Amino acid sequence: APADQRFEQGLAKLITTLGRIFLPPTFIVLAIYAATIPANFWRPFQERDVLIVFNVLLFAVMALLIAATPLSTESTVGEGGYARYAHWAMIGVELLTALISVYALSATLYRTALAGLTMNRMTIVGWNSINIALLCVMLYRRARHGEASWVRDTQRTFSLGMILYAGWALFVVLATPWLFR
Repeated sequence: APADQRFEQGLAKLITTLGRIFLPPTFIVLAIYAATIPANFWRPFQERDVLIVFNVLLFAVMALLIAATPLSTESTVGEGGYARYAHWAMIGVELLTALISVYALSATLYRTALAGLTMNRMTIVGWNSINIALLCVMLYRRARHGEASWVRDTQRTFSLGMILYAGWALFVVLATPWLFR
């Protein structure tokens, strides 16, 4: 039965381990991105390719956050300071990702205001809005509950996110053909 399966070994453990390994480099890359925004502020507003790179990065970071989240609170016990490290590393990544997501969303909205709404822009605005909402919910829950329940709170937020992502994907697939004839 699915409830009887062990996820502390095999592929699940490998994915979680890789997520943990990539948290620090991701934080560094996001910090560099955030630090270079003032010097290159208008590039995503003017260059579509730069905006695409921002959005791909943001989706990759969301996937990393899912991978780095332990499957249970018990799986962080006995792993040294991993629970504390992961909690704070994920807060840093979430804060920087939220900042960069708002920046990317503003560039998309700017391009939409100038050139009109297209299927691609509508889709990206929806995805970015969902990402920003999830990041804000995670940060709020961390601030409210602290380290005690961060694993459960993160899992609950990503569960909500899967519903929102599926709903948005369904909307995009079913509604855009009629909206953009």
